[in-house]
Amino acid sequence: MDNSATRWCDGPITASSNLGSATLSHMFITRVRLDSLDGLPAWVQALPAVRSLYHEPLPLSAVTIVTGDNGAGKSTLMEALAVAMRVNVEGGSRHARFSLAHEKHELGRALVVTRERNPKDVFFVRGETFLHLGLYYASLGGPFAELPDLSHGQGLMEVYRERLDDGLVLLDEPEDGLSVFRQLELLGLLWHVVRRGGQVVMATHSPVLMSIPGATLLEVGAHGVVPVDFDEVEAVRAWQEFIADPRGTTRYLLAD
Repeated sequence: MDNSATRWCDGPITASSNLGSATLSHMFITRVRLDSLDGLPAWVQALPAVRSLYHEPLPLSAVTIVTGDNGAGKSTLMEALAVAMRVNVEGGSRHARFSLAHEKHELGRALVVTRERNPKDVFFVRGETFLHLGLYYASLGGPFAELPDLSHGQGLMEVYRERLDDGLVLLDEPEDGLSVFRQLELLGLLWHVVRRGGQVVMATHSPVLMSIPGATLLEVGAHGVVPVDFDEVEAVRAWQEFIADPRGTTRYLLAD
């Protein structure tokens, strides 16, 4: 890797956090890096998240939240991290093998993950493709037998309640299909994951989920990946502006 290459952020990224109880001993993986772009599809190489990862390792904390606009590469990064941790790209734990898509994920095979210790299990959920994971769990019977009869959001919450433990939790837009109240419930579940000694890495657009105490917030954009405070996150500022004056904002957006 060319260390003289232009960095995609202003200075090194740091994973500082004020999550008092979630110390390094709670962490399974401490950073992710990409040593080479060789062999990756051109569209993957062009993603801001991937280009940043090549120039600067991504540090992780007990709770790391990646946010940013559509197309920045957040979902691709989360899929790759799941594959690097030997989890099905469609979701589930290391024991869920209902798809071979992970065998074709070039970025997942290229990632280099630094581990502090190995988690007893890894659990990955992609909100938008939960249907595949839900059908797999339903086929196993037990507490998930009724998943096909539930709505998308109800099914997601059932899986979150049953499966979120003290391992490594990887989530890609887990708020998909969830009401604000259910997002608040998920926030509480994730907090308890960390309190029990787990680690969370999540990509989300939800200001609710971004507000988990002590989370390290990283925003992906044309500038690469940079640490941000909660009130500086673009999605948070947009919601704050809208809530402050919803009618005025709507009139402005709909004006000719």
